[in-house]
Formats: sequence, structure tokens, C-alpha cells
Amino acid sequence: MARREEFRILGMTPREIVSQFFSSSVGKVAAAFFIIMIVMSIYALIALPPNFGSLWTNVNYWRLNPKNAPPAWVNVFTGNIYAPQLYIRNYIFGSSFNEGTEYITASFSVNYDYRVPWQEFFIILNSPLVYTEQPPVVTVRITRPDGKVITIGPLPLNRQVMALGSTPQAFGQVSQFYLDNFGLSNVIPIGSSATPYIFYTVINNSLTPLKGTYHFDLFIYVFGANSSNAVSKNNLYFVLQGNVYGIMGTDFEGRDLWLGLIAGFPIDLAVGLMSAAIVVSIAILIGITGSFIGGLTDELLTRVMDFVILLPAFPLLIVLSVLFGWSIWDAVVFLALISWGASARVIRAMVLQIKNAQYLESAIIAGADRWWILRNHVLPQIIPFALYLLVTNVPGAILTLSAINFLGLAGSQLPTWGNILYYADLFGALTSGYWWWVIPPGLLIAFVAVVFILTAIALEPVVNPRLRYG
Repeated sequence: MARREEFRILGMTPREIVSQFFSSSVGKVAAAFFIIMIVMSIYALIALPPNFGSLWTNVNYWRLNPKNAPPAWVNVFTGNIYAPQLYIRNYIFGSSFNEGTEYITASFSVNYDYRVPWQEFFIILNSPLVYTEQPPVVTVRITRPDGKVITIGPLPLNRQVMALGSTPQAFGQVSQFYLDNFGLSNVIPIGSSATPYIFYTVINNSLTPLKGTYHFDLFIYVFGANSSNAVSKNNLYFVLQGNVYGIMGTDFEGRDLWLGLIAGFPIDLAVGLMSAAIVVSIAILIGITGSFIGGLTDELLTRVMDFVILLPAFPLLIVLSVLFGWSIWDAVVFLALISWGASARVIRAMVLQIKNAQYLESAIIAGADRWWILRNHVLPQIIPFALYLLVTNVPGAILTLSAINFLGLAGSQLPTWGNILYYADLFGALTSGYWWWVIPPGLLIAFVAVVFILTAIALEPVVNPRLRYG
């Protein structure tokens, strides 16, 4: 009975290759980091909307968020200084009709226990009523912990998002509150929101945060023909704009940096893998073609390899990105097209070595044709090196494209880590102390590069038998 021949690559079965990869601590760490990267990429694709790239550049989408706000968890280390972002959707809602007018009440309480109060109070009404000639009217009554009451309004709800504290009525009525109750005038600086001053009291003639429970009552009147239940609990909610935000804070537009960072995982991974795949594919094609055919073809392709190796990839990428306004995918393809030279040289040298092996000469004498030799002897030995080249080319592509994004080129509209760093640099984030805007994307770029470098190190014993047995 004939013995079944076992499939081997470089003298190893696939199971032995996997076992060899995981036999070292580096391989285990690389695999663990790689899984984290894949999981984060899948999470980003599932959790973020498909049009997140366009939302990232839509300023209105982030208008409720504070600008340049540190992460919410800094309060753990600073002693609860900053009021966090607060979305109020769970409140007491009431509605009644009388003589063609709908009366709506909304009530909720918030506990204020911080030293820096909320920046703004937003009323969000997602209803066509706000665009009519006779929009709803709202009055806000705030009962403070000291028993004093601030009333703001009536104000027309004539837009989807109302910044209550920035209205002239709020400025005047909160200023009048301080004059009537504490004898202070000009408390609110011109051009500032009145919202933070709702949460202050006066002690020894100076403003001091008044901690405790604040009760908000909103009275909304919908007049005449508009009285049709168009205002409901589902399309009405409130936001107290904080001074800290989310897991990773916000940038100069109020964009949630946590969402930007996780969105960068699939983009940067795709950029690195796509560029490396093109590089390795071209390198295999050119390397095998030249060395296998030989003669003038090999000489010509070798000169082309030398020319490509000498091309200044990064300066060319900068110049052409500026001239043609390339997208990040244009830049990926171009970078790959001028980066395959060194890899092709490695493949060519390997094929030449295999081609001169004694067992191949025996196969040729026995009548084997080139395609049979290529399929059965050359490609199985090239594949592990091709995988190794793929892994080693990924970090270079990611770092190069991140650097291009950092310069505001090729894909500046996408939330890549390099793009986040570009805007951080443009708006002086580091010099302003906005570390949450600079350090995380920088660390993630380094993290992805390290993952692929560790993977390449763990693969070395597979492609180099001397390391395997020595």
C-alpha cells in the first residue's frame, strides 16, 4: 500500500509551522495583540455607522459636545472637579390641551457635586414644529438647593437645538437674579453663557459653586394649528454640556476621540495590509519571472528593481498628494507601486538558489516542465517568505501613511490616527496640555507597528531552518 505524501512547506507541515510560531513567548504575545487588533476592528465596523467617515467631518454632528474636554475618568484623580456631559432623556413628561393650545411639562433633577459647573444647557426638539411661523414657546424654571428660583423665558423654540444659556433672555434674567438676591451686577462676562452661573452662589462677595440638587421644570406651549402631539417624549430631550467627556475626551470640534480611535483600527489595518499585499504580489511576480526565465529578461527586471529601490518614496508621495489631492487609497496604491523593489530582490535570490538545487536538475532530466517545477518546488518554498515579507511591510506602510495624514494629506477627511495627530498639531494640543488628543493615537500607531514586528520575529524560525534547529 502506497504511503500518503504529507504536504510540507520548507520541510514543515502546517501544524508544525503553527506549533513553531507559538513555541516562543514572542509568538504568543504577537498572537494576543493581533487578536486584540482584529476584535477592535470588528467592533468598530459593527458599532460605528457606515457613514462615520462623513459624520467625523460634520461639525453639527458634534455640536452638543464640549470642546477640548479631557476624558471623564480624570475626575477620579482630580477629586471630582469637572461636571461630566449629561444626557437627560428619562424625565417626567406631561401633556394637556386647552382651547387649541397644547401644554407640555418636562421635569427632572440633577445633582451638582463639582467645582466646575456645566457649560451649557441644550434643549433638543426633533420636530417640524420648530420651523413653522408660530413655533412652540418654552419657559424654564430652575429651583436651586438654596431654595431660590431662576426663571428663563419665555423663548421661542424655533430651531432644533437651543443653547439656553447663550440666549439674550438667559443672560439678562440670570444677571437680574444675582442683582436681586446678592446685590451683584455684571456677574456674567459679555459673550459668555449664563448656564454655569445657575450653579453658583455668592459667599464673601465672590462666586462659589453651590452643590446640591437642582430641579428643572420646563413649560412648553404649542399654539393653534400646531397642537397635534408633535412634541413627545421621544423627540424632546436635554443635554447639560460638561467639562469632561467620555472615555478619551474630545478635540477642538467636540469630536469624540474614543470613536475616532476605534474607527482608526480597521482603516489603518486595511491600509497596512492592502499596501503590503500589493508589494508582495508584485515582488513575487517580478522576482520569479526574472529569475526563472533568466537572460535578458532577468537583466532588464533587475535594473527595474534597482530603479524602484532608488525612488524616494516619501517625498514623491508628499508631492503627488499635494498636486493631485489624492485620497488615502490612491496613496496606498502609489506607495505599494514604488516599494516592491527590495522584496522582489529577496524573492529573486531565493528562486535562483532553488533553481540551482540538485534535485531540480534531476527533475528536469526526468522530463519535468517549468510549470510543474514552479508549482511543486518553487512556490511551496516561496510562500513562507512571502508571508514574512507581508508582515514586515505592514508597519512601514502604516507609519508612512500616518505620516502623510499627519501632514494633512491623502485622506485627511477620514478618522485615521495620523489625521487625529495632524489636527492635534495644527491646534497646538500638546503645547496647550491636551494630552488625551496626542498620546493615544501616537501609542496606537506604535502598537500596530510593534504587533507586526513581533509577528515577523516569531515567524523567523519558520523561514530560517538554522534558527529552528539551532
